[in-house]
Amino acid sequence: MKVGVIITSEDPVKLYEAGTYIATELARGNEVLVFATGRAVLALAGRSNWPESPELKTMRELHVTWQELFAAAKPMGLKIIACETAGRIFGVSEDDYKALGLVDAVSSMYTFLEEVGDGRIVTF
Repeated sequence: MKVGVIITSEDPVKLYEAGTYIATELARGNEVLVFATGRAVLALAGRSNWPESPELKTMRELHVTWQELFAAAKPMGLKIIACETAGRIFGVSEDDYKALGLVDAVSSMYTFLEEVGDGRIVTF
């Protein structure tokens, strides 16, 4: 089954939650496609600056940051599309996504929905 995940937040806890869900769906044998829009494009470009918190410290210690989860999911087949319009709104270029190396394409919601087809859609 195809699973489409729409991510709109740059909050590291919300991204961790999405990463856990994505990794679980991939482990279950499902194909996962992510569409990052809104402030999530900043996170995928490595441009988020979060204040230190006990949760972030613990996630780093446990090696379950969203970046680690997403990077581990890539070899399992995770595909990530960044929203071209959100990129323009927040001043993120295609080259900016190379910083973390997670984004496969910059395109539109239409393209994302076409690829997911009749699959399930989840939002974070």
